[in-house]
Amino acid sequence: MFKIRYADISDAKTLAEIHSRSWKVAYKEIVPNEILENITIEKRQKYFEKALTDGWEEDAIVFKDNEPVGLICIGKCRDADKPDIYGEIWGIYLLPECWNMGIGSELINWGLNELKKRHYSKVTLWVLEENINARKFYEKIGFKHDGTVKEITIGKKLNEYRYEKFIV
Repeated sequence: MFKIRYADISDAKTLAEIHSRSWKVAYKEIVPNEILENITIEKRQKYFEKALTDGWEEDAIVFKDNEPVGLICIGKCRDADKPDIYGEIWGIYLLPECWNMGIGSELINWGLNELKKRHYSKVTLWVLEENINARKFYEKIGFKHDGTVKEITIGKKLNEYRYEKFIV
């Protein structure tokens, strides 16, 4: 049984733990080790405290058996080339031991429903080209690469693919 609720400032450390643990495993062969080693719970906690205090990020936590195991960040699409009908999943992260248990699907469906309530009819998300597991997950639930690629640098140059989906 899963429970999902919006996070508040008191959840910053929990969000930081989920985020940092997920990143270190998901991006192990993609992002250089020195970058991953520099992602600490303390640094991520400060980030989430600021984001939640300033209100520019909306995070929600998923609980399995009353234990926090994942997070999703949703909001208005940040891409300048997309009109106001687009929402965005800014990020979704699960503790590695909770992968492939249906929790990610539950969490992303919750996020899509929340965006639909805000009258968005399409949703985008960005995923690293080399993150094959995540790309397969998004494609399985109906997201499609829209052809947009942007180069980013996280210790090295990486390509991000933009995916989108109609909300039904």
